[in-house]
This record gives sequence, C-alpha cells and structure tokens, in this order.
Amino acid sequence: MMKPFYPCNIAFLLILAATGSSLTGALSVRNASDQQFYSPVAYYLGSGPNIDGLKPYTGGDLTLDSSSPVLTLDYGTEAGGFPFVQTSEFVNGLINSFRTETFNISNPGRTESFLLQGGQRWQSITLLTNSSLTISEVGFRATVNIQTIESLIGAFSASDPNYASVWNLGARSVQAACVETNSQPSTWQITQDGALVPGQYPAQSVLGDGMGNYTMSFSTKVVRGGTGRKVASAMSTSYGPYFVLTSNGQVYENTDLSIVPQNKLIAGYGFTLVNQTILPSAPIRRYSLPMSISDNKWYRVTTVINSTGYLVSVNDQEVAFVDSAFIVPYITGWATTALTDGTWAFGPYLDQEAYYKDVEVIAQNGSVVYTNAMTSEEVYKEYAIATNDRPVCLDGAKRDRVIWFGDFAHTTRELATSTGAYYFIQNMIELAFEWQFLSGPAEGLVAIQPFMGAGSQYKDAYYPAQFGETDYEQFFLVILGDYFRLTSDTTLLSKHWAGTKLLVQTLIDRYLDPVSGLLAAPDASWFTAQGTQNATAPTALFAVGLNQLVDVANALNDSATASSYAALSANLSSRINSQLWSNDLGTYSLFLTELQYTSALATAFTIRAGIANASQASSSIENLSDLFYLIGYKDSTGVPNGSGTQLSPNVQGFLLESLFLAHSKLNVSANVIVPVVKNMLDVYWPVMVNQNQYFTGAPWEYVYPDGSPGIGIFTSLCHPWGGAPTYVLSDYVLGVRREMDETTGTFQWVFDPIWGIVEGLGLDWVKGRVPLFDGGYIEAEWKYDNGTTTDAKNPQMTVTVKGNNKVHVIVKNKSGEM
Repeated sequence: MMKPFYPCNIAFLLILAATGSSLTGALSVRNASDQQFYSPVAYYLGSGPNIDGLKPYTGGDLTLDSSSPVLTLDYGTEAGGFPFVQTSEFVNGLINSFRTETFNISNPGRTESFLLQGGQRWQSITLLTNSSLTISEVGFRATVNIQTIESLIGAFSASDPNYASVWNLGARSVQAACVETNSQPSTWQITQDGALVPGQYPAQSVLGDGMGNYTMSFSTKVVRGGTGRKVASAMSTSYGPYFVLTSNGQVYENTDLSIVPQNKLIAGYGFTLVNQTILPSAPIRRYSLPMSISDNKWYRVTTVINSTGYLVSVNDQEVAFVDSAFIVPYITGWATTALTDGTWAFGPYLDQEAYYKDVEVIAQNGSVVYTNAMTSEEVYKEYAIATNDRPVCLDGAKRDRVIWFGDFAHTTRELATSTGAYYFIQNMIELAFEWQFLSGPAEGLVAIQPFMGAGSQYKDAYYPAQFGETDYEQFFLVILGDYFRLTSDTTLLSKHWAGTKLLVQTLIDRYLDPVSGLLAAPDASWFTAQGTQNATAPTALFAVGLNQLVDVANALNDSATASSYAALSANLSSRINSQLWSNDLGTYSLFLTELQYTSALATAFTIRAGIANASQASSSIENLSDLFYLIGYKDSTGVPNGSGTQLSPNVQGFLLESLFLAHSKLNVSANVIVPVVKNMLDVYWPVMVNQNQYFTGAPWEYVYPDGSPGIGIFTSLCHPWGGAPTYVLSDYVLGVRREMDETTGTFQWVFDPIWGIVEGLGLDWVKGRVPLFDGGYIEAEWKYDNGTTTDAKNPQMTVTVKGNNKVHVIVKNKSGEM
C-alpha cells in the first residue's frame, strides 16, 4: 500500500564562490541566544561525496578548493532546519522542494537558505568555481527540537541492546516530524510588489479547483534565472502542464542550460520538468522567444487554454502554442481527467527566483472569475503555503510533509510513550474537527490530509481530492479512542462528541453495505485493503474504533450511544466471521469476492477488535507464513514477490501489537507468537538501525526484501508510521500501560509485562520510563535474580511514580496481581 507523495531528493547544498576567494553518531546541538543549531559530527573533504573514512568534526575551518571541492557532512542522525554556512576567507517550503540550492558567495559572512530542509542526516557542499573557500561554521538553524534519546522523559532499555535501538526509532521520528507552532515559515514572501517566490514546486490556488478552459494572466519580474507557473493543475497533487520562462541574465555556474536554456519558454508536464523516479514527466519542449527577457523587469504573461493546447504570450505578443498532444502519453492518476481542467500555480524552477502579482483569470465566456494582486497575506492560505498556526505532526520529516490522520494512529502512541508531548495529539484532534464538514456532500467527514499551510475556510475545495483514503476516517476514530485510553480526558472529547457521532453516522450511512453488512461503496478507497470492497481490514478497523468509543460514550454518560456502537461492532464482527473467515486459508480473507487472498491487517485488526476467537487468532498467526518474504511480511498474498516488493512497517506495526494481544487476551500460545515477534524485532526493524548509509535514527516508510529503503531514493527515512515498536515495547515488554478496570469501568495504569512472549524473546531484564498525561512519569524495571529467563521464579519488579501523586500503578507478576 502506498499513498500519493510529494518527492524530495536527498539533501545537497551547493555553494558557488563567485568572486575572490557514524552509525551511533549523536546529533550535535548548540544553543546561542536562545536559537538552536544542529552541527555535523563528522566530515569528508575530497573530490566527490563520500560517506566512508569520515573524520570527527568538532568545529574549526574547512577549506574547499579546486583539488577538494566537495565537503560531505554527517549529522549522525536526523536533523532539520535552515542550512547555513559561515565563510571566513576567500582566496580567489515549507521546505526546499528541490533539496538542492546554489548560493553566490562574494564576501565573508553568514549565508543561510531562505528555504528550510525538513530532515536529513547527510549533506554535501560543493564548490563550483576554480577558487578557494574557507568555511568556519556550518549546520542547520533548527526548525524542530530534536533532543538526545537520553534526555527524553520516556525511555526503554533491555538486556538485548538492539531492542533499545529499535525503540529509539519512533522516539526520534516524532521529534523530527512533529513541528511547533510557527516553526515552519512560508516558502513565499508577500510584499508590496507581489509574491516573491524562490525556486520550488509550484504552489497552487485553491480557488481554481473545478475550473477549466480559462485564460490566466499575471505580471512577473525575474530576480534570477526565470519564472514558472502551471495551469490545468490537479488540485490534490499539483500535477499538470508546467511552463518556465527564462531570462537572459546571469546564471549560476551549475545551471543546467540543457534543461533551462536562457531566454526560452520551456514546457513540461508532471510535478516538475524532470522525471521523479516513479513519477515520470513528459519530455521537455523549448521555444524561442521573439523578445529578450531581462532580469528585474516586469512582464505580463498570459496562457490561454483550449482543447488542443496552450497559447502563451508575453506582453500581448504570442510566444508559442504548446500542443497538448505530447502530454497525453504521460497522463497518470496524479493528473486531472482533462488537460483543460485544473487550477493554476506559481513557482520558478531550481535556483530561479521571481515576483508574481496581478493575477487574472477569465472564463471562456469572457467573464473575470479571479483577480488577485498577490500583495495580501490572505495569499498564504489560498496557496497552501502559510506558516503553521498550530503544532502538528507530519507524515514524514522531509518527504511527504503533509498531515495524514491514518498515519497519526501510530504517531499518537509514540508521542505518548516517548516525549509525552500530548499537546500535539490534542492539536491534531482539534485540527481534524476544524476541517470537519457539517453539511453538504461531505457532511460528517474530517479531512484525512489537510495541508499544513492551507486554510480550513477553503475545505470545500479540497473535497474530494484530499479524501482518497476512506479508512483514514476510521483511523481517526481509533485515535480518539486511544487518546481517551491514555488520558481519560473527557473535556476535549466532550467538546467534540457531537462531531464524533456525526462522523460515525456518516460512515454508517455512506459506507456500510446493507447487503453484506461490511464496508463498501462505489466512492470508497480502502487503503488497508488495497482498494478492494467488502474487505476484512477496514471493516474490522471500524469495529476497533467503535469499541473504543463505547468507553468514551460511557464516560460521557451517553449510554444510548454506547449501546448503539457496541451493537454495531458486534454486528460487524458477526458479518466478518460469517463471510470472510476462510477454513481453506486458516485465516480471514482479504475481501469478499476473491476469498483466496489474505492480508496482514485482516489478521491484525480482527484480533484487536475482538472479532477473532482464540482458535481463529492462533490459526491466523500460524498462517502469516503465507505473507512472509525474506525479512518481513507483505501487505497481502496478492502482492507478488520480487526485489521491489514493499514491506510496510506501518502494516507490520499494527500486526506487532496484535500478537501481544492475542497472547494476553485470547491465550494464544507463545510458541505460535514468539517466532513472528522475534522476526520483527530481531530482523525486520533492525535493518533500519544497522546500515550506516541509511541510518537516520528514525524508522523508514517502506523496506525492500533485501533490507534497503523501500521506494528507492524517494523513500522517507524518517516516517513515524514505522515506529510502532516504540509503544509496543513500552506497553507489553516493559509492561507499563493503561487498561480498563472492569470493576470500576475506568482506565488504570498497570505494570504487567506479557511474560510468555517476553520470556520467548530471551530477555533477562527491561527498564524504562513512561510519561504521564498530566505531568510526571512512571519508572519501572523487571529483572531475574540470576540474569536468565530460564529461572522459573517470578522476576523482581520495581515501579515508582515520579512527579504525579494522583497516579497509582497495579503491579502484576507471573502469578497474577501483587
């Protein structure tokens, strides 16, 4: 399973001097004048990028010259912020979407990028001219607060040190991918002269959604290199025709004039002008101009869309007619359905910079449908490039830097276990309800993918483009339930209880098939079931959410809703068991019309929802072997084996927790469960730790069967959705978690390791800390006297609550409650 994403390359910082002149490495953090900086921990200086033979870096001058023009920097783990260099001597956005930037350095001093880099471990700096440049200081001005693992309030360690390394992954990722209020500034600057935009993927107007066959005009002034824009661009992906008008001004030493020759109109199609690995672009077309385009001079550029192409003029003089026929072979699911339809967008190409103002759009009938001087701060939210006005958690630190509520199901619990930053969870819940539709065709739904820089006042325009993964609505219900289980916070959940019930009713009305009793609808796309209908996983996921909302309803004294949700969950369970349990497979089928396939999430969610009984759970786990390929478990048996098979840590994270639940709730034998858990914790997740060139200290988005990152150069190497072991190890191996006390009907803290699995893992001791919602933490440790789990006696168990005198912990040893 793979969602749409917005690719960002590996981090490179290119520097032009125009005149004169380890695997376990820890991120070096400095603070000066209350400003945090990340510094490299190692470097290599030579003729090209090199990650072998690095030398420790503790500061001091580094000189680049013609014999050693490339500086490779290693930050040890994930870092993020604004790249800067301090040069001392010459001898002769949200993010930067290109991940590469060039600077013209003509005097000593500090040079800092306007565009931030969301996350990276490696960085290279290349001297492009035949000169010499001395760098006295280099690093990132931080935009995220990444603490050392040792300084976090949450902690985990064990007799097998690999388990601590795996726990650390999720703890690192939520710090890099969860960003504080106003920490991610806009990639545009709105000025009295219009919007000043450095080279980046074009940002598009939300107000152009649904338009087509229009004429779009704007005034532009090239600051450097050229100016770019899109028309007929897909609202959800910014995929469409892309035009770059280049000037005849000075260019950088490294400007690829074969792609963007001077004083030309360049036409392409896709995300940008060049291929993005799995996201192909159409071959570039270049057109000579009948005039000369100068830097720092205003021009009026017009594009007329019709059924056969795009007529481009400058200052009312025709430049070229771009026939759309060359685009047709490159139309994909990322694009609009017609080459005439879609919004407009602005963004120059790599290392270019331009002003934009006085945008006007005229419909085919001659009416003016849009005007914008581009001088008001309202532009920021219209073009989805506003500074974040609340703390939010992104899908990834550097690639796919958008909000996905399905992925946040893992992030919620990683935050609670590691940093204790519950305010991120609270703000994400508030954000979801801020984007909820209270009327209209999307009534009840929350936006599963609200852009960080977008305004909720435009939410109607994002429907249905940002609602492509239907079961992310169910994941949001799970997030609400998990938050309540972790906090017992009725204040926040009562505030949004009406919205929660509206969402549940919408899911019932829109997606519950009256015939099968499973989830199915023509407009539904189930991420958890590879897009199939009447499937086990999304239906069981709905049951998981309903079960947890029963607890919320009871806490809010809404007994009618509690009874309703419990009944619906029971009905879903019955329908799944009667229609999707396969005796032939010995597990649950993937979906109703082709019962020969199964999936990892079918097993995971039926166990978590209490749908599977002990026999079914045991059989399902035993038959996970049908999904196993080389180092991990495929999403489904319908996925072919091969070098490009993606093994998802997101999916395996849900499966991992279900294995502990199968033993603790259903008494499935540890002998059945332990081999699967050991493979995950001893083989699968450690590949993210033990390969230096790929190590970031954070979990990956996908993994290939050979243990390398899963979608090549564009995979995210800091993706919280892959960090489930962080909370699973704390909850079930350390054993400190919140569980329902059936006597009181409230959640209580317990210290209760899942001993059968723990002993099967061969652990002799585990200790750790778990943050508390309202301050303080629980510190716990268990160990065997003789240092071996072969001892049949109860281990020693110690637990202390620190900084919170309201919390009590129920301790259970191997024999039961203490």
